[in-house]
Amino acid sequence: MHNDEILELINYFQNRAKENFKRVAVLVGGESEEREISLKTGKCVSQALLKKGYEVEEIDFPSPNFFDKISRFDAVFIALHGKFGEDGTVQGLLEILKIPYSSPDPVVSAFFMDKIMTKLIGFLNHPRFFVINKDYSINQVVRKLEEFELPVIIKPSFSGSSFGISLLKNIGDLKEAIDEALKYSSRVIVEEFLDGPEITVGVFQRKSIGVMEIVPKSDIIFSFDAKYRSETEYIIPPRNVSQEACNYALSISQKICEEFLVDGAVRVDFKMKGQKVFFLELNTVPGMTDRSLLPKIALWRGISFDDLVEATLGTSSLKIKQR
Repeated sequence: MHNDEILELINYFQNRAKENFKRVAVLVGGESEEREISLKTGKCVSQALLKKGYEVEEIDFPSPNFFDKISRFDAVFIALHGKFGEDGTVQGLLEILKIPYSSPDPVVSAFFMDKIMTKLIGFLNHPRFFVINKDYSINQVVRKLEEFELPVIIKPSFSGSSFGISLLKNIGDLKEAIDEALKYSSRVIVEEFLDGPEITVGVFQRKSIGVMEIVPKSDIIFSFDAKYRSETEYIIPPRNVSQEACNYALSISQKICEEFLVDGAVRVDFKMKGQKVFFLELNTVPGMTDRSLLPKIALWRGISFDDLVEATLGTSSLKIKQR
């Protein structure tokens, strides 16, 4: 999309938010490993909406008297990361309560939370992988790894923010890496390591708005530390990625969102090997803080953080009836 079209789209949903939603609940916290990140996202979202003139209350989910509290609001801005927030749980609850909410619907959320399920998408390039569970035999895994070259990525199938992810360089560290991933999910993905650039695409209401290159300075992979603690370079437009690869990432991100009815503001992550772009995951509730990637992409397009938050609120609706 041209920049004017993107800004027009953002403006349309800002006006929709102003017209329909005065009292807004921002769901934060949760019980997953991403709780602290969610609290930061929720605080930034709440501050942005307050500046825009909305009546805002942060609600820690789950909390006592939740149903009584939530029924007083016109819409819910979901700032819950991880389990219950990104896996469709709270979205399904809000559908039943008939309270409009930001983020994709329960079906979409559950599907994209599970990294094994997303590997069933046939029109995407996926890294080679295999799956193990909590009853794994270390010898069986070692034999399977003979089909791969080290290093490989080991990660939980049902988690976010790079919790439990390891870059396995030595077989001797295999059990420790698997056990770390199993802390966050009952199934673990062992995946080929892609040694090319990492890129991410911001998508708003099924329209790609920009692509960013991510260059961690202190880690080979975009780990939890690289995301939240260490210095990382964010390059828009990408410096080490061809225009052809960027165009592919933008177009395929939009196709994913169109094919799967992915609404709201989301982020699609990719990694490269050579000139080939591989799909990693789609984040249905991306971070919304000063370190978050989607707001950086939006700002490059001339969309302020506050405007992005308000427009995302404007996408709130009940979605199951539309499927």
